Amino acid sequence: MSEFHGVFPYLVSPIDADGTVRTNVLAKLCDDLIGAGVHGLTPLGSTGEFAYLNAEQRTAIVQTTIEAAQGRVPVVAGVASTSTADAVAQARACQRLGAAGILAILEAYFPLADA
Repeated sequence: MSEFHGVFPYLVSPIDADGTVRTNVLAKLCDDLIGAGVHGLTPLGSTGEFAYLNAEQRTAIVQTTIEAAQGRVPVVAGVASTSTADAVAQARACQRLGAAGILAILEAYFPLADA
């Protein structure tokens, strides 16, 4: 298990008007942040866009981030869903891509009783 410490910024997910992930922009952002001294990267890390992305887009974002990091810093991918089964599938997909960890984002859009 990795020991995480320091600064892990949440990354924006650059998307073209047609829905294509702008992987070149994301890779440059990752490289710039690593160059600035961050200790890790967190794609899909609760900036809110995860609710509007499909599985292909989420995969492209996580994969691009991992490839851009080139092992220089760990990547902790955000996972959020209103379905437990979907959240587990997302987490497993991120693990297969090489994420060092998962940031499980609680869906707070539907109020639940304390029980």
